[in-house]
Amino acid sequence: MNNIKRVFKYVKGRYRLFFLSILMIILVQGLGFASPLIVKAILDDYIMGIEYEWNEVASNDEQAVFYDDHYYIQTRHLDNDDVILQKASIVLYKTSFYIVNDIVPPGQKSLTGNILQVERHDGEILTFEAVKLSASDVFSFYQPIIPILIILICILFLRSILVIIGTYIQHISTNRVVSLIARDARTAAMKSVERLPIKYFEAEPAGKMAARITHDVDGMIAMYRLSVNAVISTIFSFVLAYVGMFILDVKLALLTFIIYPLIYIWVRFFLKRLRKIAEKVNELRSLLTAKINEIINGINILQIFNFQKQTVKEFNQINEGFKNEQLKEVKLHITAGWNMIGIIRAIITTLIIAYFGWQYLSISDIVITAGLIYAYNEYLLKIIDPVNVIFVNVGEFQHSLVRIERISKLIEGELEDDTTGSIERYMGGVHFDNVWFAYSGDNYVLKGVNIDIKPGEMVGLVGHTGSGKSSLMNLLLRFYDITDEKSGKITIDGLDISKYPKRILREHLGIVLQEPTLFKGTIASNIRFGKKGISDEELVRILTSMGGKKILDKFPQGINHEITRSGVNLSSGEKQIITLARVVVHNPSILIMDEATSHIDTETEEMIKTALKVVCENRTVIVIAHRLSTIYNADKIIVLDHGLKVEEGTHAELVKCNGYYANMYRAQQANIQQSIAKQSIQVL
Repeated sequence: MNNIKRVFKYVKGRYRLFFLSILMIILVQGLGFASPLIVKAILDDYIMGIEYEWNEVASNDEQAVFYDDHYYIQTRHLDNDDVILQKASIVLYKTSFYIVNDIVPPGQKSLTGNILQVERHDGEILTFEAVKLSASDVFSFYQPIIPILIILICILFLRSILVIIGTYIQHISTNRVVSLIARDARTAAMKSVERLPIKYFEAEPAGKMAARITHDVDGMIAMYRLSVNAVISTIFSFVLAYVGMFILDVKLALLTFIIYPLIYIWVRFFLKRLRKIAEKVNELRSLLTAKINEIINGINILQIFNFQKQTVKEFNQINEGFKNEQLKEVKLHITAGWNMIGIIRAIITTLIIAYFGWQYLSISDIVITAGLIYAYNEYLLKIIDPVNVIFVNVGEFQHSLVRIERISKLIEGELEDDTTGSIERYMGGVHFDNVWFAYSGDNYVLKGVNIDIKPGEMVGLVGHTGSGKSSLMNLLLRFYDITDEKSGKITIDGLDISKYPKRILREHLGIVLQEPTLFKGTIASNIRFGKKGISDEELVRILTSMGGKKILDKFPQGINHEITRSGVNLSSGEKQIITLARVVVHNPSILIMDEATSHIDTETEEMIKTALKVVCENRTVIVIAHRLSTIYNADKIIVLDHGLKVEEGTHAELVKCNGYYANMYRAQQANIQQSIAKQSIQVL
């Protein structure tokens, strides 16, 4: 029920289309209800209605038939002015019609010459003199009912046209709502993605998340279609079919309720098995998408290291599991699903014929007509067919439930505070006060860290991998939050950052990552990045001041050069210059640089250093440094080791202390000297 509510939440504002679909379903089902009754009337009352009781009357009438110098009218067409002379019957025997001047009761008929014998159900045998009617005589007896017969056939034809039109309108309106549901659900999912905590992205592969947004939204589409086309249509079909059945035969209609407990047990078993399989199928489909995404993104590494065989093996393992679960679902449908409905339909048709046959043989004077059997069979099939529809679509229904659950975890999951607003630009003072932090349990990555950063200072954070550098910045940016008061606090300009809504806190914070992040577009759009009121000329001036003129001169379109996916048509240095220019445009008061030069060659590093001078003006800068050369001029350098602050001071002070930092510095200098020596040998 919750999943249905989740789907119909997106129907809001489209109720006109929704109710139009329902109206068309009612129209189509109402016409479907009328169809068997119309066909029954055509068969029994008019085509076979010639066998209804006749009367020889004294004078002509509008409904009278002239035969052998006498006038005949069926009892159902008599009026008060008609004078009955004697009763008469028209009997169909084999392929010919005979007239008898008497009432012929139901029974087993036989004809010898012109003598008709009728054996009643009680064994009594009656004989009548019968006269065979010619084709023209038979046509004459049909004449009174032909106009009504034509009208009923036209109504039946009109009913078919209306069903086609109603079905068309219903499908158009349903698909219109479906397209809007898909659009809005994907939009909601993307809005949620932008507000999800960072820990969510660390736990979920990117390909798996992409599968949820693109593929699992189809669960909502299928759920709405099934709800409108299958469930609502089935309910109306079911109710109207029973109305028709009670009109035709109350006893048989009541007897059909006996089977429903068995159907309930059957459906419960089927759905329980199917849901387990559906969950596995959808999970494996997501893993398959994630693996494909991983292979495509790392294809260059796979090819360089010739890792294709192992990669294909891992992919095939997931693919094989996906195939096996799909085969289980197919087998379940064949053995206990829609395939069983065909058998039940055949059994029901047989039982209907047997039921009416038994009535004909055992109950005196009962008349069983072709129209009655046809109509009753049609109504029973209108009950069975919806069950068939449900079983045919129940697999999709179960998959839809699973997909809706999965995308709902994305849409309704834990989201960051979306409160927006504006605060005054920070002075830039940052203080870490006895900060303790663990990503899980008691595995602390920060242990009582105290750091004081004054406004406008450039501070370097150094330490080996896992020392806690990035964790400190994650806490400052509130990608993660300090869990309790005993774990310390972080303040900006003396105010606890936990008191700010996250979006407002980040208004004056900027970050440059180790891996530059660019988006498909132009150089200008990647620098501007939503900042309004910045002209192309201003962007060119900013890039030029940062030493990025080479980038503008390199491309004919200059600032409007197209950037491909992830900026693969740019070098690492060019991408980093663009991200630094983005910082200048957005002008944060506190800038975090997370090892921004770790993958840059020496020549490019000089260009980056020029850019950094521009970027670092009039703001507090925290640099997570891999290359110590980028922080030689820092006002303060903090050294972390296994979550502890072990040293603090300027470059010169720390080298003089001959501690952790000095060892790191000497190691890097030795590596640089070795690299220079190797290059000299190669030149010689």
